[in-house]
Amino acid sequence: MGSNSWPKSIQKAKILLVEGQDEVYLFTALLGNLGLANDIQIIEVKGISNLADSLKNVQLISGYSTFVTSIGIVRDADRDPLGAFHSVCSALHNAKLPEPTAPLQPASGRPQVTILIAPDSTTPGMIENVCLNSVTDDPAMPCVEQFFSCLQENHQSLNEKDIPKAKVRAFLASREWLEIDHFEYLQRCMESYELTFPASPSTIVPKIHTFLASRWTPDLDLGIAGKEGYWDFNHHAFDTIKQFLHLL
Repeated sequence: MGSNSWPKSIQKAKILLVEGQDEVYLFTALLGNLGLANDIQIIEVKGISNLADSLKNVQLISGYSTFVTSIGIVRDADRDPLGAFHSVCSALHNAKLPEPTAPLQPASGRPQVTILIAPDSTTPGMIENVCLNSVTDDPAMPCVEQFFSCLQENHQSLNEKDIPKAKVRAFLASREWLEIDHFEYLQRCMESYELTFPASPSTIVPKIHTFLASRWTPDLDLGIAGKEGYWDFNHHAFDTIKQFLHLL
């Protein structure tokens, strides 16, 4: 789990198909938080365009017919939540697997199949929106919003579909800045502590990452943030995802 390679065997009764490596890290952290890590095996399909083939291929993996009783599928809503759901159903139909009638409504059979559309079944967006919603009360978020307002005012707007990913990156730059500041504070408190990097130039890194958040295709650091505990899994923003995972 978490590897870029296709799994050689199925070892758990429940499998969770996610789009990419960042989602693997995020759901690994969330499953650990819920105490479900030993129950669900995560499989990366390497992009939603590969879902149809992945649903066919997963049935050929050693252990599938022996172990698997439930399949969960996570897909971003993007601009069309209903269209995203129907797209997953089409892939399930082609793979001869049960098709749910709605998100979060398991289709009975062997295996049972449940679909999660993120952030939810009616709202355009993606899993990044859920993560950002979980930190709306964080002191850094007004700064993140001001940053993107400033970009828009200066005609540096991003493609609409990239904004949640860019905001995630900007928020994570604030975490990096806080960690560096904390580290430097400890250095000042411990005179015997040997400096491992210069204090002032170190702030350049989060500035660079914040700047990169304004580019057209910002890197997606969502999953690593999940591993580091930056997202508040106890926030109600994750309630739908938790419900989905408990349904598997």
